[in-house]
Amino acid sequence: MQDNLLIWGIHPIEEALRTKPEYVEQVEILPSFGRKKNQKALLALLHNKGVKVMQRPDFHQHHLPKGAVHQGICARIKVFWEETLEEIARRAHDLGQGIVACDQIEDPQNLGALIRAAVAFEAAGIVIPQKQNAPINGTVVKASSGALFHTKICTTHLVSAMNTLKEQKIPIVGLDARGNLPIYELDEKGPICIVLGSESKGIRKNIKKMLDLKCVIPINPVLDSLNVSNAASVALYELKRKKLLNQ
Repeated sequence: MQDNLLIWGIHPIEEALRTKPEYVEQVEILPSFGRKKNQKALLALLHNKGVKVMQRPDFHQHHLPKGAVHQGICARIKVFWEETLEEIARRAHDLGQGIVACDQIEDPQNLGALIRAAVAFEAAGIVIPQKQNAPINGTVVKASSGALFHTKICTTHLVSAMNTLKEQKIPIVGLDARGNLPIYELDEKGPICIVLGSESKGIRKNIKKMLDLKCVIPINPVLDSLNVSNAASVALYELKRKKLLNQ
C-alpha cells in the first residue's frame, strides 16, 4: 500500500485540509498562485492549519499527467482512506449502507466520479481490485473533487472480498445490462454489495458466477448502457431511497 499521494487542484487540497489537515505533508504553489479570491482563501486555510507552503517555478519534477488541471497548487498527503474489508462490512451492517465493488474500472476519471457518487449516497466503503483496475492517484482524487477523503477504500483481491462479504451475510448484486431484475424491484432490507464492471467488458464471468442477483437499470433501448459512474449513482440512490422509506 502506498504511504502518500501527490494531489493537485484547489478543491481536492481544500477537502484534504478540512478532513485530515494533519495528513497534509507539504504544499507547493506556483509564483502566480494567490492572486484570485479562492486562492487567497486556500492560502489562509493552509496558514491556519499550520501547513508548510513552498513556492516552485513549475511542477515538472512531479511529472503530472498531461492536461492535469493543477490550478497552480499541488500537495503531498499521507494515505488515510485505506480500510479493512471487515471494518467496511461492519459499518455497512451498523448503518444499513451499501458497499461498492469495482471489477476492473479502467478509467481514473470514471473511478473518481464513482467515488463521488458513493459518498453522495452514503456507501459504507468501496472495494477496488489490486490488479487491472485504475489505482487511487491524483487524477482519481481530482475527478472525485476530493470526495475520496470522505469514504473508505479497501484494495484487495475481488473474489476473496466477495467470499468474505458473503460470510458476513451481505448479498452480492451485480449491475448488468442483461440482468433480469430491475433495480427498483430490489428488495433487500439490509446492506448489500453493488458490483460494477469495467467500461469495456462489464462484469467478468468468474465474478458473475458469484453474484446473488443481477440487476438492470432500465434505460432507453437506443443506448447499450450507462457510464459506470452514472450507473453507480442510480443504484446507490435507489438503495438510499428504499432505506428512507423503510425508516
